[in-house]
Amino acid sequence: MSRYIYGKNKRNWADPSSKYGLCQEQFEKDIQAHQERYERKKETIEAMVHGLMKSDPVRQEETFEMFIEVLREWKRKSEGNCVERGYEE
Repeated sequence: MSRYIYGKNKRNWADPSSKYGLCQEQFEKDIQAHQERYERKKETIEAMVHGLMKSDPVRQEETFEMFIEVLREWKRKSEGNCVERGYEE
């Protein structure tokens, strides 16, 4: 029996209509792949930030403020794009 519960009813515990109902091992593989992808992405971003911060040690505060400014601008623009495309939450 699956260790994952698909709803409150015990009859639905191994629901074959769900994505992982017929292949529950795939769930673990997908979770592991997601975690590995997340860690690789985080390491890449950290390396980029560290490189830029070390490139001009005297102006690290300025570089940090630029990061924040650019990220806020990116978020504002991407939220606008989501609304335009109908992805608003």
